[in-house]
Amino acid sequence: MSEEFGLTDRFVVMPREANHYGNVHGGEIMHAADNLAYLIASRYSRKNVVTAKVNELNFRAPVRIGDMVELDGRISRVGRSSMDITICIRAEKLKTGEVFEVADACFTMVAVDENGKPVPIKEK
Repeated sequence: MSEEFGLTDRFVVMPREANHYGNVHGGEIMHAADNLAYLIASRYSRKNVVTAKVNELNFRAPVRIGDMVELDGRISRVGRSSMDITICIRAEKLKTGEVFEVADACFTMVAVDENGKPVPIKEK
């Protein structure tokens, strides 16, 4: 079932990914979420996929250098050629074990042919 199809990714925030306050750049979180949405949609559809829309990306808390970020993504909707991927983003302070909500996002990914035209997805 598509709702159960998902992946998890993790990374540690390094200084090059942070701003002068020591917080991760929001674009780094968005980049990681877009990559995860791509992987989920590609594995599910077994087609070439592109990002059609970032439906939402809500930041809830800053992430500091040295924190581990975890992105958990799932397919929340499958259409004729599109898939919505919902991603929950958390972080863990590795020195204390404290886990906190960072952001949530929803991406619409579209299956395309070699010319970039939408193609149908078969429901799994």
